[in-house]
Amino acid sequence: MHISINIVSWNDRRYLPEVFAAIRSQTHKDFSVRILDNGNPDGEALQYIMQNEPHWLAVRNTRNTGFACGQNQLARLAMERYTGNPADHAILIASSEMDWAPTMLEELVKVLETHSEIDAVQPKIFRAFSERGDVESDAVKSDILDSTGMVLHKGWRTTDRGAGEMDKGQFDDVTDIFGPSGALFLVRATALRDVMINDEVFDGDFFSFREDTDFALRFRRAGHKTFFAKAARAHHYRGMFGSEYQSLWQRFRQRKMRRPSVAALATRNQLLMLAKDLTVGELFRSLPWILLYDGSRVLYGMIVEPETRRALLRIPLMLPSMFKKRSAVKRLSRVGMNELRQYMVKK
Repeated sequence: MHISINIVSWNDRRYLPEVFAAIRSQTHKDFSVRILDNGNPDGEALQYIMQNEPHWLAVRNTRNTGFACGQNQLARLAMERYTGNPADHAILIASSEMDWAPTMLEELVKVLETHSEIDAVQPKIFRAFSERGDVESDAVKSDILDSTGMVLHKGWRTTDRGAGEMDKGQFDDVTDIFGPSGALFLVRATALRDVMINDEVFDGDFFSFREDTDFALRFRRAGHKTFFAKAARAHHYRGMFGSEYQSLWQRFRQRKMRRPSVAALATRNQLLMLAKDLTVGELFRSLPWILLYDGSRVLYGMIVEPETRRALLRIPLMLPSMFKKRSAVKRLSRVGMNELRQYMVKK
């Protein structure tokens, strides 16, 4: 199976040596690499790419178009330029702030090649830390989980399964998961093509944050399954760390530590996702939980966070586009909401 490795780079020159070394060390060698310099302000990322791996396709945008649009750009390139059998082509959607175990690609491919009913694979992702920002000299690779896949909660919120917990194999037995983390997953190119709307894998209007939740809902509603592969491993450097289960008070405390733009986009995109992906019946059924969790965030953002307030006030302008895409999601759907609810945890 040929893998198209798609990496969006923005403000992350310090991580590139590590992810480049990880790519070179992979035991699965049938791959091509595409890296998007997504409007890096200093040009150092593109310079590093051209000096170290000039044969890897590097695309440059003059401005940051967001993770969603950047990955869409690379996915289109990968599908257009692959000339083999589409059934033997998979796309690795990846963040640049990663380090992969040498066998990661091999283990992910093994799942797709042995399970024809599986269309996407999630590796076991751990957290990595770099206190001084010098990844090459002070990186710490922990046994703390970052994600073993996406967990669905009441109100159609999602979190990373196991986030913040020490890995003791507690999630290894549940391999059928709701969806993959947008940080890193492998997906069949044919399945991606099936769920693309307006030639997009991720919704470009989301820019960044919650685009993977939106994708997971559409992917599942279209009948595609995601598998967790415990033997495929990677480490992820994150700017913010959170736990899978948090009280409302803990969520607000963590929110204060976030960049204002992150809180704004996460709040806005969650509401856009609900408007776009849930049926009317499911919206009413989930309304108490939506009001509890999202209503409180909206109220807090409108009162306390100017950037969130501006983002929320733009939602009415974005709704016509969301409703057009909502119709497209409905046409793609082969699975009812009750089947998706089976992945909803009680907490």
